[in-house]
Amino acid sequence: MANPLQFAYRTQKAIGIFDAEPVYEAVPGFVKPEGNLRCCVYSPCGRYFAFATNDGVGVVDASVGHAITFMPIQAVFDLSFSPRGTFLSTWERPAKDENGDATKNLKIWRTIEDLEVEAEKQPLGRFVQKSQSGWNLQYTDDERFCARLVTNEVQFYNSDDLTTVWNKLRAEGVADFAIAPGLNRNVAVFIPERKVKSPFCSRPATEPMRLTYLTGSTGSGQDLQRPSI
Repeated sequence: MANPLQFAYRTQKAIGIFDAEPVYEAVPGFVKPEGNLRCCVYSPCGRYFAFATNDGVGVVDASVGHAITFMPIQAVFDLSFSPRGTFLSTWERPAKDENGDATKNLKIWRTIEDLEVEAEKQPLGRFVQKSQSGWNLQYTDDERFCARLVTNEVQFYNSDDLTTVWNKLRAEGVADFAIAPGLNRNVAVFIPERKVKSPFCSRPATEPMRLTYLTGSTGSGQDLQRPSI
């Protein structure tokens, strides 16, 4: 883990990592990237530091600055880690393919993984995400589950399998949601107030999560559970 008083800075052409008290000096092992530097971010746990350049995305060990991985993906404009730093999300500028379809510009990667020699790192999941506002997945604190907002519903995934929707919450008009910190797995959704019926959520089976509706006044709760198979 990085020094708790460590800080990083970014300009258009430079990124640096410094240890603060008591040394007040640059992290010696960090090689400053060059080029157009769009963004950088620490993992919430403080262990990793990631940055995006024109050439790709780099991840370093924040404590010593040594490179951990580099992914040659271009046009990345935002980065985010999961709570424990296990997963890294990248958001690329929206684009279209040869057929005129939107490309999957939101990608989730495993920060550290054992790969064969010459093997190319591959994302765990890919999604179309046009807006940069609220673009990233939200995770439970233990990183077991994650979720994302799509039109009129929140989709839940097992974090190790982003190709299959584990569960979904249908909520007409939902504009935002939040997974509570801690291990209780509460989920709150925000639906701008209008004359509609409250969304319905089925209750069978296992792995409960808790749902709270927020409509600008008091909320009510309902269990969100995995459907029976």
